[in-house]
Amino acid sequence: MKIAISGSTGFVGKHLIKSLLKEDLKLIGLTRSHCISSNEKLEFRTCDLYSLLDAERSLEGCDIAIYLVHSMNQSVRLSQGTFEDFDFLLADNFANACERNKIKRIIYVSGILPYDRLTSTHLRSRYEVEKTLLKHKTPVTVFRTGIVLGPEGSSFDMIKKIINRLPVIILPKWTLNKIQILSIKDLVDAIRIEIFRPESGYDGSFDLAHPKVFRYAGLVKKNSRKVGKKNIFIRLSLVPSYISKHWITFITGYSKFLVYPLVDSLRYSMVTKEERLWPDKKDFEEIDESIVWSWNIKNSVNLPISRKTPVPYNRLVRSVQRLPVPEGWSIKEVALEYMRWLELFFKPFLKIDISNNRLKFGTYFIKKPLLIL
Repeated sequence: MKIAISGSTGFVGKHLIKSLLKEDLKLIGLTRSHCISSNEKLEFRTCDLYSLLDAERSLEGCDIAIYLVHSMNQSVRLSQGTFEDFDFLLADNFANACERNKIKRIIYVSGILPYDRLTSTHLRSRYEVEKTLLKHKTPVTVFRTGIVLGPEGSSFDMIKKIINRLPVIILPKWTLNKIQILSIKDLVDAIRIEIFRPESGYDGSFDLAHPKVFRYAGLVKKNSRKVGKKNIFIRLSLVPSYISKHWITFITGYSKFLVYPLVDSLRYSMVTKEERLWPDKKDFEEIDESIVWSWNIKNSVNLPISRKTPVPYNRLVRSVQRLPVPEGWSIKEVALEYMRWLELFFKPFLKIDISNNRLKFGTYFIKKPLLIL
């Protein structure tokens, strides 16, 4: 069986590959960089998921595809568009490529959603990615997880850096919201079960987290105590969330493109619902053991890579724009309508002639076209 893993060099991807290399499987790691594997069970394929053709080529011959991608961190010099737009496009390309390659199942790792409201852009984007994957023909299993504990996990690493770098920690009002967590070991175990399931598998979205419910402030305090730190905690409810976002960005060194959406999503309690729980996961790793294990940097994963050549994405500019389209319209009708609007908006300075599959841009004052497409 051949397993494709998008986001293979990320936090979850690396731990998953380490576990699956022990099995009789062929692993295909999809990565933006050019990597060469030193393990015969692991093959890296350079893949830019912004290209549908690239995604189709990279998934050739695979049986199961695991989707571990998000686009909150900028990957190019200049981005025009929101991470919601980018996430939507990436998920749609991935699902289309899976469909055309007749992939048997997609496994997507999302996050627990507050069922009463989705006002955070991060949470809305997670939910839209789910819907985008699920609307295609390929069966999809979505794991909605709590904060994942493990070495190099960004959400958990922020907690570690705050504890290590701040002797006095201010706890704003949003830190009193309820959350649930999950060990990276438990998440990898769930993905493994879904991969090796003899029957067709579970379709749809399922909550997956340790049953114990924390407040975010309580989780930070528990981490501090378990590793022997002596931080002083002060509850200060009046601190606005935008100050928290600036402060966490400064203290942790993470990009604001990652920190801001995560803090916005923590303004809501995110706990599992009994009717949405994944039915196969009964036993979870003890939280205290998971915290101590996650703090140990020796438990980080180094992939068997003999050579890695990063792609110079800092030279690129990426633009993704969305607009509402009337139901039933083709892409040609959208393009023609846009040209009609453009000519009307810039009248009398712009004239557009559409004939013989060509667009001629000109003015009413100069006969020769300014641009021909």
